Amino acid sequence: MTMFGIGDSIHFTFDEHRRQRISVPEPFLPLAAWLHTDVQPNLAALDGLIEQLRHCRQIERRLLGNGCSIDFVNDVVLLESLYRTWQRCVIPQSLFWPVLDGLRNFLIGTAAEPGLARPAGLPEPTRMTTEVPARNNQSPHLVDHTYFPVSWSEQEVAQAGDGAWASPELIYDQATGAWSGMWRGMELAGYYDVATGEALTYFPVLSP
Repeated sequence: MTMFGIGDSIHFTFDEHRRQRISVPEPFLPLAAWLHTDVQPNLAALDGLIEQLRHCRQIERRLLGNGCSIDFVNDVVLLESLYRTWQRCVIPQSLFWPVLDGLRNFLIGTAAEPGLARPAGLPEPTRMTTEVPARNNQSPHLVDHTYFPVSWSEQEVAQAGDGAWASPELIYDQATGAWSGMWRGMELAGYYDVATGEALTYFPVLSP
């Protein structure tokens, strides 16, 4: 099943698995991939990320997410795949910030929907931002990742990744290499090599 919809505007919704679904104009498919894999549909996490993005813009720092990097240059945002699954996407800041505001308003407006209630016992991923100093000819930058529950073993993490990649609920986007699958009620997302069909990475998604 196709992961992202193509339309004249940017539109958000949820599917029956509580997964965020996004439609965008075709040139902005990388933006949809970033929104799904790096931003994620959790209001508290979104507020924290927006704060980090504003900080990065102010101090001219690059932000590395689960699968993408963000740089602010003059009045544009440079969005790049960390796995080289698409070409650099240049987004005007006049579009970038309103999209995040629109997502935030969407999450606020849907927060009370019964179908989005968190199931009992669903594993709780975490999110953390760390600052990396300059080293090895690399400029200082921030890293913002989501992580599996700290109590999980490496075997449990690998099992979840393999299970989500092979799940009947798998959806993917051939233009960006983004994918999403389900494992025991929890969404995992990642990127895959479009040429080989091999999964490159996976990580947990913070649900509403």
